[in-house]
Amino acid sequence: MNKIICTFMIVLLGLFIISGCEKDTNSALSDQQLEDNAITEILTNENIEESDYVMDWGIDDIDESQMYNGFSTFSPGNYFPKILTPIDSVVRFGRILNRRIPRTLLIRRISRDSILVHMERVWGGNFLILEQPLTEDTLILHRKPLVHTVKRTAIFTKKTEDEDAMRDPRRRWRLSAVSMDLGNSRPLPTVAIQQIDITTSTGESYSFTNPLRTIFSIPDNLPVVAQGEEVTVQVLVSNNANNPVVNPETGATETLLLHFGLNRIHRARKQFEYIGVDPNTGYNLYKGVWTVHEPAFRAFHAVIDAIDNGTIYDEDEQIYPYNSMTWGFPYRVVSTK
Repeated sequence: MNKIICTFMIVLLGLFIISGCEKDTNSALSDQQLEDNAITEILTNENIEESDYVMDWGIDDIDESQMYNGFSTFSPGNYFPKILTPIDSVVRFGRILNRRIPRTLLIRRISRDSILVHMERVWGGNFLILEQPLTEDTLILHRKPLVHTVKRTAIFTKKTEDEDAMRDPRRRWRLSAVSMDLGNSRPLPTVAIQQIDITTSTGESYSFTNPLRTIFSIPDNLPVVAQGEEVTVQVLVSNNANNPVVNPETGATETLLLHFGLNRIHRARKQFEYIGVDPNTGYNLYKGVWTVHEPAFRAFHAVIDAIDNGTIYDEDEQIYPYNSMTWGFPYRVVSTK
């Protein structure tokens, strides 16, 4: 009997040890899952401040009624040139994006105190072109299906100085750095941004050639602009379209836009001027001047948007499908007072 009791107690002790090990393992996994969930919340919730650094939707987001009701966020003095294509006269254009499409995240722990996150969102929707035929008073709305992929990298570091955060796995990590974002149509576009050069009226200058390898630490390393100052943006673009639609006034084969923030919710866009072929690189050179009106002391997001002219000025979605590349970057607005 004593032998049976002894054996029974050994079995119970073994089960207790195994149970305790499983509990510890599950607890560790649970903490990691809580941390991953917290990082996912930061990178997917557009209503929190950190979303300003990782925004990927700043390339129009309208509905069809806005096209008829005067949607145009161009600055005064901009216009659509007349191009001899099947579309007589483009009045407005813009994108409708499916906001229900989630951002996908690949979370990797690269060290004890650092987490690397690769982000991607595959936007679906339609590119809208509003035409007013030269011989008619009616408006015609053309739709082209679009797929636009946006990628970016983020780095999180542990809040080692915050004891309360260290006790709560959901608060252990902070967003400490982000890359620029790279967006492109699917299939891959013929138009490609090669370089962006930014100069402010206060003498700051920035040059970007590889968006996904350009990493900004937050907030110290972000591009900085001051309220009221003028920012000059120059963009080099290549385009290997087989049947380019050429603007007869300028010779441009693509249309370039700058999308930027007016405040946290409302955005504007401005069209670049085509300067000509850059003699040093052979790429098309575009230039735009942007006056900063955003409120100070927070981050905003700008997007350089290169669209092949065939996307805008020809309704044939087979010959001229949606064809665009975008580069986006966060920037910080400071006060001049």
